This record gives sequence, C-alpha cells and structure tokens, in this order.
Amino acid sequence: MSKVVAVFLLLFLPLSVGAQTDTIAGKVHSLQGVEVLSKSHNALAASVPLQQMSNQRMLELGIQTMADALTHIAGITIRDYGGAGGMKTVSVRGIGSRHTGILYDGIALSDCQTGEIDLSRYSLDNVSLLKMIIGDGDDIFQPARNASTAASLAIDNIRPPVSDRQGHLKARLTYGSWNTIVPSLYYGQSLSDRLSVSLMGEFTHSDNDYPFKLYNGNLITTEHRQNSKMNAGHIEGNILWLMTDRQSLSGKVYYYDNNRQLPGIVHLYTNENDETLKEQNAFMQLTYKDRMSEKFSLQGNVKYNWAKSDYHNGNSGSGIVDSRYYQQEYYASLAMMYSPLSWFSMDYSGDYFFNLLTSNQTSYERPSRHSILQSLSAKVSNERLTFVARALWSNYLNEIRMGDAGANGHRLSPSLSLSYRLLADEDLYIRAFWKSIYRMPTFNELYFYHIGSTSLKPEKANQWNLGITYGKQSKRWETQFTTDAYINKVDDKIVAIPFNMFVWKMMNLAKVMVFGVDVTANARWNITSKQALEYTGNYSWQRAENRTNKASEYYNNQIAYTPEHIFSNTFTWHNPIANLTYSFDGMNERFTTNGHEDGTRMAGFVEMNASVWHTFSLRAMKLTARAAMMNFTNKQYDLVAHYPMPGRSWRMTLIMEI
Repeated sequence: MSKVVAVFLLLFLPLSVGAQTDTIAGKVHSLQGVEVLSKSHNALAASVPLQQMSNQRMLELGIQTMADALTHIAGITIRDYGGAGGMKTVSVRGIGSRHTGILYDGIALSDCQTGEIDLSRYSLDNVSLLKMIIGDGDDIFQPARNASTAASLAIDNIRPPVSDRQGHLKARLTYGSWNTIVPSLYYGQSLSDRLSVSLMGEFTHSDNDYPFKLYNGNLITTEHRQNSKMNAGHIEGNILWLMTDRQSLSGKVYYYDNNRQLPGIVHLYTNENDETLKEQNAFMQLTYKDRMSEKFSLQGNVKYNWAKSDYHNGNSGSGIVDSRYYQQEYYASLAMMYSPLSWFSMDYSGDYFFNLLTSNQTSYERPSRHSILQSLSAKVSNERLTFVARALWSNYLNEIRMGDAGANGHRLSPSLSLSYRLLADEDLYIRAFWKSIYRMPTFNELYFYHIGSTSLKPEKANQWNLGITYGKQSKRWETQFTTDAYINKVDDKIVAIPFNMFVWKMMNLAKVMVFGVDVTANARWNITSKQALEYTGNYSWQRAENRTNKASEYYNNQIAYTPEHIFSNTFTWHNPIANLTYSFDGMNERFTTNGHEDGTRMAGFVEMNASVWHTFSLRAMKLTARAAMMNFTNKQYDLVAHYPMPGRSWRMTLIMEI
C-alpha cells in the first residue's frame, strides 16, 4: 500500500513545482473535428530535425523493408545481423540505440529487458507515414513518455477508412533470394458514418542460407550462412469510432510471433551454430481524444503489453543453455492542452507505467519498476517563428523480490527549440535546440546473469543542434536542403558490445562527446507532365569520442561500432513505362572495441541497389509490380563483426489494391 501511495505522490507533487517555474512555451494547433493537427506539416519549418516518408514516397524510392527506409534517414547508425531474420536496431547521432524511442501509432513500444526495439519485426505494408524526430518534436499534445528519449522513430499506420461504406483491400506478395516469401493482406471497412474497422496480417519465411567468402590468410573459400531459417508473422486489428464531432476513440490489438534460428559468429573453420529464439508479443491500446472547447483538448491512452522470449543454446560448452523471459507492462497516459490564443498553447501530460520481468535465470528475482513521467510544455508559433519549451520530470522506482535492486532515479529534464523563417516569401529557416535527457539502465544492464551490475549509473545526455533549411518549388523544379551541426555530451554512458545475437557485454564509460553534421538534399526536375528525374541523398559525419580519462591510451578514440562517415544517395527516373531507381549507401571503417586493438577494425563499404516498378489499373483494381536487385556488385561486409551481410540478392513484389 505504501508503494501505491508513493506512486501517486510522485505523480502529482511536481505539479506545484512546475507551476512556480517560468512559463514553458508550446506549439499552436489548429483544431478540426476531433483531430488536433499541427499548424504546419512542413518539415523545413520544424524547430528540430524532422525527416519523414509517406508510403507513396517509399514506393518511389524503391523502399520495401524497414532496413531500406532507415538508410534514407540522416544521422542513423544501423546494427544488423544480416538477412531477413537478423535483428536490426538504430542509434541516432552516436548516443546509442537505447536512447531511440519507437512510437507505434503514437504510443511508445517498450522492452524493459534490453531497452531496444528490434525493427525487423515491423513491416512497411501497413505504414502510411514514417518519421524520425531528433530532440523533442513541435507537437506538444502527446504523452510525456514520447519526450523521454533523445530521438523518436514514429510509425504511423493506415487508419480505418471513414469516407465511404466500401471495403478497401490491399494484398502484397514478395518473393526473393534464399526462398524468402512475404505475403500480407489488409482490409478496411467503414461500418457506418462514424465507425470503421481494419484488419492486417503478414507472414515472413526465409531460409537465409546466403553465401559469403571466408578469408583465412591467402586461402579464400565460399561458405553458406547456417542455422539462419526464420518464420515470423504478425496480425493487428484496428477500430475507429467518431463518437461525436468532438470526440473519438481508437483501439488496436496486436500479436507477433517469431520462431527463428540464430546464426552464430563466423569462425575460421566453422560457422555451425545451434541457437534458436522464439519470440511472442501481444499488446492492446486505446486512445481517446476530446476537443472539449475551442481552447481545451484532452487525450487519454491506455495500453497493456506482454512479451515472451525463449532462447535455447545447444552448442556444447555454452554457459547459458535455456533462457526464458516474460515481461509485462501496464501503461496509462493523460494529456491536457490549453490554447488561449491563436499563437500560444500549453500542455500538461502525465504518464504512469509498471514493468515486470520474470525469468528462469535465478539472478533476476522478478525485477520490476514503477515509472512516473510528467511534462509541462508550451509553444509560441506564427507564420515565421516557432518556439517550444518543455520540462520533463522523471521518477523511477526499482524493486526486486530478493537481492539488491538498482538505485531509484529522479530528474528534471528541460528542452528548448526554436525555428525562424528568415525571409517572409522564401522557405529559408534557421533552427536550434537544446535537450537534456536521462536514461535509466535496463533490466539486462542491471541484472543480467553474470554480466549485469546494479552499480551501473544512469546515462545523462545533453544535445545541442544548430541548423538551416531551405526549399524552393516551381513548375519544373523542386529542391530541399537541410544542414544541422550538433554536439552531444553523454555522462556515464553504457556501451553494449555484442557477445552473440542475444547476450551483450556492458561497459560503463564516464564521458562521451559526439560532434557531427547531418546533411539532407532532394531535387526533382519535372521534364514533362509524365516524366521526372529525382535525387535524394543524405550524409552524416559523427565523431563519437571516449573522453573518460586523458591519461588513457584510449582517450579520444571513436567508440565501438560507430562510423565517422555515413551516406546514402538515390536517383529515380519517373516515367509512364517503368519507373527506375538506383541507390548506393555505405559507411567508413569502424572498430569493434573502444581500444582499437589490432584485428578489431571493420572495413568500410558501399552497397548498390536498383529497382524497377510500374503501377497500372485493371478494371477496379490498381496493380503495382516491382523487381529489385540488392547489392548487385556482391560487396561483402559486416555491420556487426563476424556476422556477414548478404551479397547479391533479388526481390519481386506484386501489390493489388481495390
């Protein structure tokens, strides 16, 4: 009972503290029906770096998987174990993947065990918009938890249709190298003028036995990836109820199941492995929105999440043979926005979530955590100026059945962001932001069997960003250009080095400094009304240095698995016959350790891809056919040491829409 009282005291106590501080500015919103929309969806005008791609845009760029999409986002470093079944996580601007939040239809996905979301689980078939937000976004009418990370990847799915009573069907079938087959199906139906539903499911099978070259001195042999087969699928149902012109209720039920073999580290004489992983995840979420008046809006969210991870290691002599993990999360959020003036609005958001982890590993002893997050935000906005400020008050209470729990955490994390239009008749903006953020160690970092440590300190990070954006549009030409320079300072950084696909070794560095520049560019030349040439590219320079001890030989070394240069370029020819896309992306060398010892260097690489696609009508159907060749130069490279990425491969896709 005392714990419950403490939770509610922590939830409401900071309200009086926040009321005594300076006013915190937030974003102006225009209210239409039950939706609360930002005044401008123009990414150039955003006060923080915002990169976004619609489903149509992804089609034009030849993007078919989440990994494809991430290479088109500046500032991202991807960790990929290779193939359709390889785990994929992202780190933004060298801070670390655990500082990147993943939002699924506006509500955060969670993994209290590892703190990382495996993006290979999520298909693009049902995605309407993909957004990467670095810092706090301009939308202040959102859960406090959404502002608790250094960056957020928002996955917005197709909403159930409300415009008509007709059924909407979308079917996709993809087949590719190494017996990879991915069917998916979406159906949406409006049951009345105010009630609509949708159902989506997809399945992925791949043998993943792709070839690679093994170098042993002067001896070069061709091997095949082993123990890499996977079967995975997910199904989700959505409902949208427009209760009144001012109120709406939306809900989602989601289930994911993955049964895969885990490919091991490639050794000189064998890459045999006998590791398997079965994962299940189910969650239910509800979102209620109410435009109570012209000046006041309310939003509530609730969610229950359950996940199971069953790991088996059949390798002789392995330390951990069978590990089973079960996690649960109970989540509730309330946001209230007040807009007294057309150019000024304020928001208070309060979130509570409870995480519980159980395992057959005795060192865990059922760790749990109460998390209470509150944010007070406001925004000033007009045609030329956007100014946002936010204060996030975080409270974490750790518990464990037996043994010593990790320390509790309490911190106030402020942020400020600004965008200003330099010329009234030109899309030329400058922007700047500063954000302080706080990340508690995950349950793995605190309690993992023989590896975790309850003495780990939380990470504290500060982000600074200064950028300029420009856009120009005419009848024949469209151009966009952004440049952002940034500095990130991380104290007590926890660096995870992979031991295998499921176990990580934790290292605690006192200080890391990251200096970087992100550049994005897009240019389109409309040759005729039916033909166009387009270029899309991004480049990132990031220097992530170990600044712990000046006397150390490792001082100023680039931290492990962080490249200094990352780039992506895509060229597209739009035409009535067959649209063509060519892209190349890559990065420079990296090191697998912070010490840069001999034998830890990973060479840089450039990967080239090409695709052709065409959309045409057949009676009441719209059909899209696509053929793609990935890594057509057959470049061999690793993103994680000793886990070779696939070489040359192909993929064919047919999409039918009614």
